[in-house]
Amino acid sequence: MKKPFSLLLSFVLIFCLAGCGVKYPDLPESAIAFTAGSFTDEADDNAGYFTIEYNGRTYMPYGTIKGVMKSTDIDKCIGYIVQDENTASVVDPNDKDTRIYTLTADKENNFLMEYYIGTTLMNQPSFYRAVDTRGKVIFVPEFIDSLEYNYWA
Repeated sequence: MKKPFSLLLSFVLIFCLAGCGVKYPDLPESAIAFTAGSFTDEADDNAGYFTIEYNGRTYMPYGTIKGVMKSTDIDKCIGYIVQDENTASVVDPNDKDTRIYTLTADKENNFLMEYYIGTTLMNQPSFYRAVDTRGKVIFVPEFIDSLEYNYWA
């Protein structure tokens, strides 16, 4: 009985460590300070979404992590989200820990990844999708799991 439990515990530990081994690129000197915007989808009972702007495109929430993501899936860090009364319960204007990254497999930058690099045990990346891709068939990296917001249906 002890051996199967040890084996199971080993697999769980390996699985957990596989997710923790991702190296996130450092914040560059030319980091963009993203400010929060908002978008209201009147077709979805006035659902409101947090948005960011990058290279003339608006991005809004799309999904979370699915499966395992590797360090090589992350292209580069492009900036951080400015903490203000709309994005944080405790406002610290010097907080640059909520970072925005581009993805290696997504050369068109249809997706951006947000990740909080601060000290929290269960940090998970989230993904934004460019609003101008709505209704289009685009490549979605295999590690992105759609949250199935009505906007994207």
